[in-house]
Amino acid sequence: MAVTRDAIVTPRSVTNDYPGGVAGFVQKARSLLTGAAITARAARRPPVTVRYPAEKLTVSPRWRGALRLRGLLGRDGIELLTAQSPAYNSVIDGLRRSERLPGCVGNCPANVDARGQSFLIADDRVAEAYELVRQRNIMPGVLGRICHHPCETACRRNHYDEPIAIRPLHRFAYEQFQEFRPERLARFENTRGKRVAIIGSGPSGLAAALDLMRLGYGVSVYEKDAAAGGALRTGVPAYRLPRDVLAREVADLVEMGMELHCGVEVGVQIPLAELITRYDAVLLAVGLQTSRILPLPGAEAEGVRGALEFLRAGNGTGEAGVQGKRVLVIGGGNVAVDVARVALRVGASEVRLASLESSEEVPAHPWEIEEALDEGVIMTCSVGPEEVLAEDGRVVGMRVRECLSVFDETGRFAPQFGESLTNIACDVVVFAIGQSAALDALASDSDVKVTEQGRLVVDGSAFTTSAEGVFACGEVVTGPGSAIGSIAAGHEAAISIHRHLESIPVDASDRVRRPVPTYARYAEVDLRLVEDLRRRAVMPLADAEERARDFREVELGLSRDHAMAEAARCLRCESEICVGCTFCARTCPDLALMVERDDTPGARCLTRYELDLTLCSFCGLCAEQCPTGALVHTGQYELAFYSREFMTFDAAEMLRDPGGTRATGADASRHASEGGAAE
Repeated sequence: MAVTRDAIVTPRSVTNDYPGGVAGFVQKARSLLTGAAITARAARRPPVTVRYPAEKLTVSPRWRGALRLRGLLGRDGIELLTAQSPAYNSVIDGLRRSERLPGCVGNCPANVDARGQSFLIADDRVAEAYELVRQRNIMPGVLGRICHHPCETACRRNHYDEPIAIRPLHRFAYEQFQEFRPERLARFENTRGKRVAIIGSGPSGLAAALDLMRLGYGVSVYEKDAAAGGALRTGVPAYRLPRDVLAREVADLVEMGMELHCGVEVGVQIPLAELITRYDAVLLAVGLQTSRILPLPGAEAEGVRGALEFLRAGNGTGEAGVQGKRVLVIGGGNVAVDVARVALRVGASEVRLASLESSEEVPAHPWEIEEALDEGVIMTCSVGPEEVLAEDGRVVGMRVRECLSVFDETGRFAPQFGESLTNIACDVVVFAIGQSAALDALASDSDVKVTEQGRLVVDGSAFTTSAEGVFACGEVVTGPGSAIGSIAAGHEAAISIHRHLESIPVDASDRVRRPVPTYARYAEVDLRLVEDLRRRAVMPLADAEERARDFREVELGLSRDHAMAEAARCLRCESEICVGCTFCARTCPDLALMVERDDTPGARCLTRYELDLTLCSFCGLCAEQCPTGALVHTGQYELAFYSREFMTFDAAEMLRDPGGTRATGADASRHASEGGAAE
């Protein structure tokens, strides 16, 4: 690099030590003149301004200002999710995008407003709670007994202790609603002049029926059995779902305007083509009606049964032909467990359940397995059926082979078997390994196409079939699943039918799909550290030995006091309303917060919320812990007070205006009213 003459600086000596006399005086004068010359040269140069790149400073709310509350229990209500079916997905999607969707609502296939249910029950508005739930879970009394409650899996209360008993609260709301039922059932009229036929009265078809009635359509439901309910009536045992509860909620739908035709098998008594011409739209919600049986050696022997047929006999008549016999159930799902428990109740001397999966992998719900074991069912895990053993054409046993693994490293179903074989003595073998549809008679005289494998040709996202104006939903589309999953499919099918009848493209880009958020599993909490008042209400059960003798209901239901206390445990997540859960106070390392509430049903309120700013370190842990989003830091990082007593913020002060930078609010006004001078 070249060096210019101007860049060379002559070294100079700078010191405060000068000799005395004339020589010292001269040196001092020379130093002054040198400094003046440097200043003069610098003054002749133009000024230089150093400019740095513009950069927006973003400061996390955690580190700024005194805390405030957005809302308060007893003063502010929470948002209830009440939109009509076509708009409901938009509401849920909007909450998800704004990060205000409660986990219990987001993890439910039908997006039932479980948060709103708890809020209304705890506020002693139980009839309203039932009606709110019924908008999406069309039969709260039924699902309050049989739902696998994925809402509870995502409940944030899991992080602290135990989830809210959402499913039992559905049942409680149903039971309490019966007192108000006569004056609260609203009838929906056919205001649009169009009619829809629904084939099948299971949960999916009934969900679509209720949505369409609310939208102003006339709805007729055709059921081949003598009573409505579909698999809820023929497949779910009465010890889980009493038949009078199912009948009551179906009757309510009829009173609301649904026409119900039972004992009419479409495709046999009445052609499907006739319904297509008679109605403006037709919905197939026929479910899965036959059981799969493995084609093993000996499978034709007398005593080999299918699960659905077995359940239909046991549930319908209380007699399944197994009195005093040994029953072996093949399968590890919830249907297999139902078969095993029904077999006990209809007189089997021994019931064994054999599954491919290990005891840790059995797909049936843990509580179902636990109840079955309590009743006397024997579990045999990690075995696969090899051959049905028969003598004189009758079952005498089953040969099983050890199963080393069920899934491969990618999670795909690919069972690996070992060499070990075992013979299990039994008189009846029931296969509970899957179901399939029976569509040949139904679709034989129409344009509805069925594959060679007997499957319905259907667009699973639009719920349309190959025939114009004919739709399908439920397990005939999705395959085996849960009741609440079938209800969710019914809601979507109703949207498709509504759009079709309104001449709106069924699968256009403007249709909002139900968001399916994913939730991480919560770590297990050591409940020994949790006080009793924070624990989940325990569902009382009938005695295992006694209940296994008949079809009496296993779960006995929550008392009013327990239900009210359970609803009060709900954290009202993402509501931005402080519910006095005290988790902020429990989290605070400086003990700066004091929180108290009154849980009197119908008069719940926060009685105390105090923040002592003399203790607060502004760490933000309390705001991060707040499950409702009610507790937040402000930009008020200037604390301007006239006396130390104002350093404690009460509930009213916590609700102050968050504007400005100074945290004074009511304290400044109070000081002024007492005669103080404002700064």
